Amino acid sequence: MSIRVYALHRVEPISRQGDPGRGLAAPVHDPLWGLARQRHFGELAGEDTGSPIQVSVRMRVDRLDGWRPVDTDDVLPYDPDRDVLEAVVAGESAAPAPGLRDRVDAGRRLAALLPAATVSDLRDSAPIEVGPDAPRLLARAAARYPDGIQVAAAYDGVAGDSDDAVGTALGTTAARASQARPVLDEYAAWVRTTFGTGPATWMPERLERRFELSTGGHVVLTAPAHTRDTVDALDLDLTEAAHELQAWPTPTAGEWHRRIPSRLSFPGMPNNRFWEFEDAQIALHRIDAATHDLARLALVEFSATYGNDWFTFPIPAEHGTVATVPEVLVRDTFGEHELVHVANDPTWSMFVPSGPASAPHLLVAPVTVSRLAGQVVEEVRFVRDENANLVWGLEAVVTDAAGVTHDVIGEYAASAAPVPELPVDAELLYRLMTDVPKHWVPFIPAHLDEDREGLEHVEQERRAVGLVQALLPRPDTWGIPVLTAPRSSVLAELRQKVLCEEEVGPAGVTVRRRWYLARSADGGRHVWCARSVATGRGEGNSGLAFDVALDVRGT
Repeated sequence: MSIRVYALHRVEPISRQGDPGRGLAAPVHDPLWGLARQRHFGELAGEDTGSPIQVSVRMRVDRLDGWRPVDTDDVLPYDPDRDVLEAVVAGESAAPAPGLRDRVDAGRRLAALLPAATVSDLRDSAPIEVGPDAPRLLARAAARYPDGIQVAAAYDGVAGDSDDAVGTALGTTAARASQARPVLDEYAAWVRTTFGTGPATWMPERLERRFELSTGGHVVLTAPAHTRDTVDALDLDLTEAAHELQAWPTPTAGEWHRRIPSRLSFPGMPNNRFWEFEDAQIALHRIDAATHDLARLALVEFSATYGNDWFTFPIPAEHGTVATVPEVLVRDTFGEHELVHVANDPTWSMFVPSGPASAPHLLVAPVTVSRLAGQVVEEVRFVRDENANLVWGLEAVVTDAAGVTHDVIGEYAASAAPVPELPVDAELLYRLMTDVPKHWVPFIPAHLDEDREGLEHVEQERRAVGLVQALLPRPDTWGIPVLTAPRSSVLAELRQKVLCEEEVGPAGVTVRRRWYLARSADGGRHVWCARSVATGRGEGNSGLAFDVALDVRGT
């Protein structure tokens, strides 16, 4: 029997000198070997081209100055320096109608701006109504301040009239009304902005927001399906009117910018020097990409193959502007000039908004920086229940008229009705209909109306299906079936609407509302309440069943 033995020898270099400098220098004594290395790495492959040393860019900058909700004609003013775009297009009140807390806060703000005598008159003419279930702290505060929202509404109706008319509407004297006019003008504008009395952009049927932005009288950007609580370039598309921005007065019109280009650099890119190692923190060869993962494959190919072929240069552009760049003039080291036109490929584009207007437009969106978000004041989850063949609107968080936020799910779990006592020998428990929590609001399928857009020539059997909010009788404390209305504003708005069935997928949809605080470019402070839509947590099970006998022998 033969046995194979492996002998391993470790080979280590032994330096005759203590200075390793000569070895690190890696001197080459054979010039032919150096030429071979240069040819191997492509250093001798001349392309007969020069490197860019100067870039001239002709551009036109149009500043956004207006906005409007979709399906309206009136364009409202907008200033990127003074306004916060999210507050303008998405701001709304925290409830279907301002609650007790909102009225107290508005009254406290108004009382700090006016003399005590005027505040006393307004408190007598516009008191804050307090219900029996209101918190005691809010009830005591309501007795000290006037109803600020009611005062603003009354002033809006007579703002252009005489001082006598203003004093009569507000329950004060003409002299005090004249003195309070400048304060009331700014205060009424603050109420309209904070409590969402402006045009609505929310589409209840689609659970999304739609609005448009304009510049110079041309509506150039549209948000066809905005669901986030921020507005960025990826949320906006170009419109047909964007072609108007390419109408130059003369062929040489526009502002020219001359810059010195520099090579594009990014972490992990291949270095130009042979003896220099790349950044060890990024290993492109460790990226695991399948054949269908086009994004990762494109990233690796760009980084390893084409990364050193790109140059970058800065151009000035303010926030809230649309820049049009029709051409770029490049000068190389040989003194030649190359006019680079826009790569107008309708099948592929990058860094430009989508839309039918294939124009060289770059959008610098007025993004809000360092925004603060409050706690969720309302949360509604739309879930599919395959067992009951229904869609449910589950109210998780609601805010009452007093401004108090309630965790509906937690309150229901704490106050759930106890299981009724059964006879000892009971085996089955008959139920005509099982109980469903009050915060589960059902939606039933229904064919859309014939006069709905796009359904005029569709057969009845193949017509689109919508979801209609229904009422489910539930037993009260005495066991009597009663009908309860939804407590959230999201579901209250859908009472007379038809929710599009395709908006609620198998994973469900979650709509949240919360307060935000941010500062505009001029330092002004803006507070608004907005909605955001996110993917749900999957299907739900309400336990709804009819004419069932429950086995209680194991309970």
